Amino acid sequence: MYKKELDTKLAQKTQIRAIFLYGADTFLIGHYGEKIAKIALDRGCEKNSFYFGEFDFQNALNCFSQGSLFGDEALVWIKVEKKIPKKQLDTLLETLLKNGSGVLILEFYQAENKTNAEYMADAKAMVGSFGGSLAKQGVFEVRFFAPNFYEAMPILQEYARELQIKIPDFLLHKIFEQQNLDLGLSISELRKYGIFTQEITAEMVDSLGYGLGSVEVDEILELLLLKKPYFAKLSQFLEQGFDENQLVRAVQKYFFTLFLLTSHIRLKGDSNLADALGYNPPKAILERKKSFATAIREAQYESIFLILNTWREELFKGMNRGNGFLSALIKIQAVLR
Repeated sequence: MYKKELDTKLAQKTQIRAIFLYGADTFLIGHYGEKIAKIALDRGCEKNSFYFGEFDFQNALNCFSQGSLFGDEALVWIKVEKKIPKKQLDTLLETLLKNGSGVLILEFYQAENKTNAEYMADAKAMVGSFGGSLAKQGVFEVRFFAPNFYEAMPILQEYARELQIKIPDFLLHKIFEQQNLDLGLSISELRKYGIFTQEITAEMVDSLGYGLGSVEVDEILELLLLKKPYFAKLSQFLEQGFDENQLVRAVQKYFFTLFLLTSHIRLKGDSNLADALGYNPPKAILERKKSFATAIREAQYESIFLILNTWREELFKGMNRGNGFLSALIKIQAVLR
């Protein structure tokens, strides 16, 4: 299943006996591992953690087969980068379910020496132990993808509340964009505002905020849309270094947001534009996005999305790596003429 289904099960307080967490976003894997572990610990489970090189199959199995000295349920919390053999996983789950109590959380992360394809092949091999009819007994697997704004926003709001930070939603959005849509980095950035008792303002985020680079992607794209020279800003951006996977997602999100706005205007008029964005930005920002959105024709949007999808596909194939942004900008510039 996916994040949305897991959120539903947690909201409904569905019993989770065992869960396998994996996918493209390491923050979400750890975030939901923490959530599920807290539920287990709150009801009195005894924590047994096996993190990375500490994992030992026999010791983990003993937690379920021997039980706690105090009669508590055992929480076995495993974090690994290496595939656990199917026979071992099946034995752990079989013993857990036979025991009638206990919780297993397995977080699977991508090792640095593994490609995406190798990681997913290992993950799929492990998914087999958690699937099928076992869901009826509280055994689940969850694959995470890099979150979009709508998925990231509730988590950013949750952390802001926990850290007692008074911050409007549009600034949470700005921090998320500053960090190139990386939720983990956004949470780290948000924490530093915990020292303030007053409400966080746009000026504070502008002066204190630290993005992945001094030049933001939006600056370059706005110059492109205004048909102004953008090469100087682009050069600064390229010099500071970037993750191209995050970059292509950021550019796709930028144009998709504009498309949502123009679609909303066409169908419902220009009232309640915040509904299309999912948050309520300051009027000046909203008007600027609106002007950009309506200046692009539907056929042009279609061409732009095709250009960006091609860039993403080439990136996955290892083609044109490092030059994809410049190539995409030149092609989009030609479309907008």
